[in-house]
Amino acid sequence: MLEKRAKRLNSIMNMNRIICAGLLTILGAVPLQVRADNAADAATVESNRVYSVQGDTRALLVENLKFPSEVEVDTNGNFQVAHGKKRALQVGQMLRRDGWLLNADGSIEPVFDHLAMQAGKVLLVRDGQTEALTEQMTFPNHLHVDPDGSCIYPDGSRTRLVDGQLFRLDGTPIIAKDTITFKNGHVVLQKQGSIIPLSPVQVMGMNDGTRVYGDGSIEQNGGARTKLRDGQTILVDGVIIHH
Repeated sequence: MLEKRAKRLNSIMNMNRIICAGLLTILGAVPLQVRADNAADAATVESNRVYSVQGDTRALLVENLKFPSEVEVDTNGNFQVAHGKKRALQVGQMLRRDGWLLNADGSIEPVFDHLAMQAGKVLLVRDGQTEALTEQMTFPNHLHVDPDGSCIYPDGSRTRLVDGQLFRLDGTPIIAKDTITFKNGHVVLQKQGSIIPLSPVQVMGMNDGTRVYGDGSIEQNGGARTKLRDGQTILVDGVIIHH
């Protein structure tokens, strides 16, 4: 009786080994990929592959990624804002969860339609295509903007736009963002829509009060200086207009 039980037990163990070996063979034949969930911070393209980004972690994008800013990124690297045209995410670009596109040179811009004042020109951006404003534009909230940057706010006050100001196409202002990039030992800023490289001995103040040093150090709100790591880009608030 004991001998029969032992043989039966051995038979069951051998069958389990065969099943486990088969499962390992199947799993080994399929490359494992991490799924990017919709809590990702951004999407980016590197070496012609599309990744989701969460903190310092990158995962190959194997299903479409939807951001709350009405942006959807496809696994082939195309993205779409609301019902607009599809656009290709370029190598080195990072499309953030909040609807801002960080370019490889450190510049940043909204991917949603907007109007911008840049280098003294009023620019209208739709589906990523930029054109100069050629006639007065009246927004749904009764904001009026002329091609020379003259502006009448909904309350009737008149002013002139300054570089870096942004508006959605419903007329609501957008809080602008500037960037500080430290790469290969050099500092490059985007400030009010312009790209500004710093020499090693230069110091420049940003609109939010941050001081940037040419050696890659920054000082925020009068605190201690910290050093950016190579390849790092940080965002700070851009031009602030009190109206």
